[in-house]
Amino acid sequence: MKNIAKKYSKRQPKIKAEMSGKGLTVHAGLLPVLNFMGKLMFRERVHEAVHKDRGANARYQFVDAVQMVVIGLIAGATSMVEVMKVCTDEVLKKMSGWKEVPVDTTIGRIMKLASQGDIVELTGGDPPV
Repeated sequence: MKNIAKKYSKRQPKIKAEMSGKGLTVHAGLLPVLNFMGKLMFRERVHEAVHKDRGANARYQFVDAVQMVVIGLIAGATSMVEVMKVCTDEVLKKMSGWKEVPVDTTIGRIMKLASQGDIVELTGGDPPV
């Protein structure tokens, strides 16, 4: 092979990036997921499949907890703490309609309301024998 000698080296220009604009988010890839969940009527379908209503004064329903966990799992979260870190993003909260995001223990407590039969109903499969 023939080596081609470079007569000059092109200098890379200095680039400054400023992340101070409104509406910027690290989790921008999750915004289409929220739109897709809305088009699938995800919240309505979960509510139909699993009737776990909490008190009238409860801030978060079972459907909210399921949606937060699903979004967190898609983002790569491996624990409830990481799920809540993902969901505290301002843009995600605004798009989802959440005013505040609960702590991880609250989501865990809400998720404990579901039984194995409820999970089977969500998956649409037959109950285990």
